[in-house]
Amino acid sequence: MINNRAQKLPQFIASLSASGGAFCAGTLLGWSSPAAPRLVDEKQYFEITQDQWSWIAAIYNVGCSVSCLIVGYLMNKFGRKLTMIGFVLPFIIGWSLLIWAQNFLMMFIGRFILGIAGGAFYIAMPQYTTEIAQNDIRGILGSFLQLQISLGVLFVYTIGAYLTVYRMNIICGICPIIFAISFIFMPETPFYLITKCQENKADKSLKWLRGSDYDTRNEIEELKDNLRDRNDLNVSFREAIKEKSSINALVIGIGLLFFRHMCCIIPILFYATTIFAASGVGLSADISTIILGAMQFFSSFMASVLVDRLGRRVLLLGSIIVMTITLFAIGAFFYIQSVDSETAETLGWLPLTSLCIYILAYPVGYGGIPWLVVSEVAPKKMKAFTGPIIGFFAWNFAFLVTTSFKHMMETFGIGQTFWIFAGASFIGIFFTYFIIPETKGKSLTEIENSLNKNSSVMSK
Repeated sequence: MINNRAQKLPQFIASLSASGGAFCAGTLLGWSSPAAPRLVDEKQYFEITQDQWSWIAAIYNVGCSVSCLIVGYLMNKFGRKLTMIGFVLPFIIGWSLLIWAQNFLMMFIGRFILGIAGGAFYIAMPQYTTEIAQNDIRGILGSFLQLQISLGVLFVYTIGAYLTVYRMNIICGICPIIFAISFIFMPETPFYLITKCQENKADKSLKWLRGSDYDTRNEIEELKDNLRDRNDLNVSFREAIKEKSSINALVIGIGLLFFRHMCCIIPILFYATTIFAASGVGLSADISTIILGAMQFFSSFMASVLVDRLGRRVLLLGSIIVMTITLFAIGAFFYIQSVDSETAETLGWLPLTSLCIYILAYPVGYGGIPWLVVSEVAPKKMKAFTGPIIGFFAWNFAFLVTTSFKHMMETFGIGQTFWIFAGASFIGIFFTYFIIPETKGKSLTEIENSLNKNSSVMSK
């Protein structure tokens, strides 16, 4: 019996499997924290200076930016599924270089290659879930990106606390292989198959995702109409950028990712141990990072529950408002510490409380939702360009923030540096309120049409 009632469980399974790549990316993001003291101080591999370590940690961002330049082309050429599976190879190569590193150069190149592998999933995974999901669950499936990244970070924090870097690297190197084995059984997205004139395969994909009894004809026709009307995959960037929706999508995406990094998440995680020490709670660095990882994962889980109930804008606004306040409070503590250490000793609760609230606020909004929104607002003509352009900008900016934070602290002071980021986040509040659209419950066609009708952004 044919019906239009779609099953949701298969969509959750496919998205969860795809997000395994995000878990692997999360292990890369969290790797630096447990590895730093063991490699620099304990010299578990070979002697690494602090400056060399800074480059090993930061070069990951450059690798991510490089992958952004090629992942769009690869997804259009080989499909979303094969592209994600293909990036398992640089994962294996990168982890192999780290596992058997004999010198700084091997470790540096390994982190760069791992950045290429991990960065691809920030674009490929949201696009995959966006194209397989129904409108009413697209938000929760898209939130799996940040959820799995947070889980990957927590995972590497936990095993890193009890294992040598060598054994930690081996375990992390196995994770991409597990992802590939599970994801190979998932379907390609119906949208990609339609673009390749493979209607029968698109029908099978939809039946896998919606249920064998689901009537796919309406969805198939809608996808075909979209392609027929726009001829979207056969245009140059020069032609695609002429449309209002393309310009608006770039403004929204670049702005979101700019303020995502200006919210100071990378320096916050880097400086978390110092904040814990200043609070006087007496926790070891390993335990404090595990606590932070657990809090971040919990908050990411809450985001996945709330994103389709409260909407993207509400969570983004709440997130950046709270982060602005907590960044200002952390800056205030370190400023007071620099001028009156005795008073600072009585305020040990302030940075710790602010840090915990910040870690809870970040994943709920600006942690994962920007990548979801980027995948939603990208017009079909611009799908091959939007993600790579925005991703290239975002990761290079992350590299600049990571490498400049130490110099900013030395030049302006710790407290003043946090205030600079708090000021940038404050500006981000206005950007979020006035520029970012609400995409909850809207089809991708409706979002694109709304972006085309407005000269700036779609109506809230």
